[in-house]
Amino acid sequence: MVGLFHAHSGLRFLILLLGVLNVAVLGVSLAQKKPFGKVHRALGSAFAGTLHLQVVIGAAMVALGRYYPALVGHIVMMVLAAGAAQVTSSLNRRRAEPTLTLPLVGVVLALVLIAGGVMAIGRGLFTSTAL
Repeated sequence: MVGLFHAHSGLRFLILLLGVLNVAVLGVSLAQKKPFGKVHRALGSAFAGTLHLQVVIGAAMVALGRYYPALVGHIVMMVLAAGAAQVTSSLNRRRAEPTLTLPLVGVVLALVLIAGGVMAIGRGLFTSTAL
């Protein structure tokens, strides 16, 4: 259980890094009027994939007994964040001409939901956590 907790706690830094990197790359590409390409798709997939992994690890922790009432808001916000990242990415991929705006909105929305989910359990985004 301690290993899952540390994996869940540590993975957040990779998720935040990928989110910020996505916002930067999408924002710069949008400002330069570049088309949506492989780099954007790969970064978006990496962000959504690590977010999904985070949700699975969190669900495993809850299933193994690490639950307290404040987690309800955390769980809801994190699942919504994973959904926002995935849905906007999938919708953009299905477009005849994928744009940079929809994935940018999805990543920013996911990051806002992540911040809210972390605050729902009384922690900061960059603070270390105790068991």
